[in-house]
Amino acid sequence: MEHENPSVRSEPFHSAGFNEGPTPDSTPLDPIPMLTLALPLLFSLPVIQDPVWDHRFAEHLLNRAGFGSPSAQVDHWVEQGREALVDHLLKERTGQGTWKMEATLPSSERLAEMERAERQIVIKELRRAGEKEATDYVVTWIDQMVEGSDPLGDRMALFWQGFFTSSLKTVRRGDLMIRQHEALREEALGNYGSLLETMVLNPAMLVYLDNNSNRRRKPNENLARELLELFSLGEGNYTEKDVKEAARILTGHAVNRDGGNRFSKKDHDYGRKKLLGREGRFEVADLVRILLEQDACPPWVAGRLLVWFEGLEPSEERLAHYAEVLRSNNYEMRPFLRTLFMDPEFYRPEVIGGRVLSPLDYMVGSCRRLGIKPASDYIYFTSGLLGEKALFPPNVKGWEGGMSWITTGSLMQRGNLIGVMLGLIKLDDLTSDAELDEMLASADDEEMSMDQGDPDSMMDQDSMEPSMEGSMGSRRSADLVRAMRSLRNKVNRKKFTPPATRLRRTLAMQKPGSDQELVQAALRELLAIEPPADTAAGLVEFVRTEREALGLSEDRFLRKGGKDAEYILRRLAHLILSLPEAQLG
Repeated sequence: MEHENPSVRSEPFHSAGFNEGPTPDSTPLDPIPMLTLALPLLFSLPVIQDPVWDHRFAEHLLNRAGFGSPSAQVDHWVEQGREALVDHLLKERTGQGTWKMEATLPSSERLAEMERAERQIVIKELRRAGEKEATDYVVTWIDQMVEGSDPLGDRMALFWQGFFTSSLKTVRRGDLMIRQHEALREEALGNYGSLLETMVLNPAMLVYLDNNSNRRRKPNENLARELLELFSLGEGNYTEKDVKEAARILTGHAVNRDGGNRFSKKDHDYGRKKLLGREGRFEVADLVRILLEQDACPPWVAGRLLVWFEGLEPSEERLAHYAEVLRSNNYEMRPFLRTLFMDPEFYRPEVIGGRVLSPLDYMVGSCRRLGIKPASDYIYFTSGLLGEKALFPPNVKGWEGGMSWITTGSLMQRGNLIGVMLGLIKLDDLTSDAELDEMLASADDEEMSMDQGDPDSMMDQDSMEPSMEGSMGSRRSADLVRAMRSLRNKVNRKKFTPPATRLRRTLAMQKPGSDQELVQAALRELLAIEPPADTAAGLVEFVRTEREALGLSEDRFLRKGGKDAEYILRRLAHLILSLPEAQLG
């Protein structure tokens, strides 16, 4: 099922490539069958029993345990060895510190003094200020991904964000989402049990799953249900009675106006509970302990981790093995990940290059391979336009991933947005001012219509928290349109300039003596898997045609081509990163 994004046209990308010169076949190719066909190419490779550590395997580990690396770094870790790279990825790093919040709610007294209409305006402005603050926080995090200072920590933080899912669309408070994400990053490579206990009473989670309204006389089961189904045991490993009893344990736990935890004794159920074969006056710590002791817990967590890192559902034997690794190490992440990364089966042919890259993976990885750092918020906005807006997962199950990331339109959009980053495409060519104005007006009208109710209904009377009511689909549409407008404004104000790439210098260091060697070096630099031979031949023909137009021989192109050679290499990189194979890693 395709989800077309109206903010970017679903047209062939404007490349400085094959469309500008003669090609073997000028008929546009459907990118979805091309991508589907790219996957089986890997399955004909021989099964690797005891892999010899080489460039292909090192690149695979850097792709899966981080966000890719330029070939020089890959070569460095080939020389250092697999164990040294695993040690490097798993080592303890300095904490990121605490983000200083700027947007806060006024005091209860100040709110009480306001007229209802004024209170509504203040709260709405604070919501938007909080979202901007959350955006600034995420942009800083994405910058860290591009820099690669803690690749595995960031990769695991992204995993936990999709595991313990909350969304700013529902929570509607940037400070709560920032604090939750800080907790996920802090414990990203730590202990799952500790993280589980933290997340059960995390304020963003309590708001997202309606535990503010979970009271002794009127229990709300949302948090309890997702705790059992998604956060610990998996569907089929508990009963409806267990959900109800877990909900009783969680009664009275809510969030105060300042964003901290609030416990209401009068709303808490202190009675005896029967949960998963246990009976007692259980509290939250007991609930977490009981979940961790269930036989279903290690396989559920291990399975999610294996799919995240390998891109495939594990066999029963493999799942059982890694569930035992997790159990025997008391749910510590580092021993689990070390075992996985040292496992020859992690490097089997169907795993390498067989995972569809998420928008964040694709944009961050492309930057790292090209050696560029775009405007700080570019990746955040573009990955959102492509369907992965950090802190805004589509539902409590997070992003579906896999082939759901790719539609005909989104594949073209990926190429378009890489082209913008390389300075080859103007955003004005993607979406006109009139189209943006029309989309934004429609989204804002729908959002405004949802905010015209009783101003007091926007506040929870017990905690003075903003209510969770309202239309989030319209807000999502408005956000995406504003994101595209922001990008266009940066270009129009000349604040977005194509960043310099290291591609020419990197390729020159490999001393390619022919067009074919140049293309092979570029493919090695930018792709995790090789494209078909006819695709590579087309790229060679493109380079030959452009080089000859400059009047340069093959051996003089990089040394004497200057800015013209740089421009041609950008166009070559754009073509390569728009291939179906570039969507795999």
